[in-house]
Amino acid sequence: MEKIISIENLNYTYPESKKPAIKDLSLDIYKNEWLSIVGKNGSGKSTLTKLIDGLIEASSGTITIAGQVINEENIWDARKRIGIIFQNPDHQFVGATVEDDVAFGLENQGMPREDMIKEVDRALALVKMSDFKTRDPQSLSGGQKQRVAIAGVLATKPQIIIMDESTSMLDPDGRKTVLDLVQQLRKQQDLTIISITHDIEETELSQRIVVLNDGQIVKDGKPVDIYDLGSNLRKYGLEEPFSSKLMSIIRVTEKLPEGYLSEEELKQQLWKLHSNM
Repeated sequence: MEKIISIENLNYTYPESKKPAIKDLSLDIYKNEWLSIVGKNGSGKSTLTKLIDGLIEASSGTITIAGQVINEENIWDARKRIGIIFQNPDHQFVGATVEDDVAFGLENQGMPREDMIKEVDRALALVKMSDFKTRDPQSLSGGQKQRVAIAGVLATKPQIIIMDESTSMLDPDGRKTVLDLVQQLRKQQDLTIISITHDIEETELSQRIVVLNDGQIVKDGKPVDIYDLGSNLRKYGLEEPFSSKLMSIIRVTEKLPEGYLSEEELKQQLWKLHSNM
């Protein structure tokens, strides 16, 4: 697999703090991967995001993006490869209409107007928001706003999208819609997705999960391996997945296969058990 981001021995301490926010952290992220970075508040997730995007400079260590070691001279080129979708889309809106807002990043890049119109239309079509392009962004639902935010990121054609708690303000249906959309776009556009979250339930579509605690990686594995930790996730300030809690209750009276089962797998196992009775 081709690495798109390589982080080596990264350290960062905030000026007002004696304790490092990121401590000797090394991590490889691969092209077209969906990686979820989870941890409680204060675990270092947001700091790591800022370091990757060059918003703050590491005390020591290196970050390599697309084969280029990041420094003061090339950080702006590196940032063009990255788009960030924030928790609250209202904080990203700057235009009076949806199309104005999506065009904002392209205007900053100095794109000619004729090309900009095409790119805005392309991005809105990708997120199925073409019919809303003349609407005021503030008149949209939470899920629609997040789609517009995604379109604004897609318009600049990044290779990497960082989702910074970007579905935490949505209801379960809205969250599923946005996550499914991002998964579809990842495959279509060959994107790398880095999802930052404190909610283990939001990691279902990821291919790999990294657990941060006190600025260090404490677990790195496939979702099934992380979910299989069950109640042990609590020591890292994370909630045990709902299906894992449910399995613990069911196993008191029913024989289930060892290890973690997704909600769908759990349904199938219970169906088999009860159809044989």
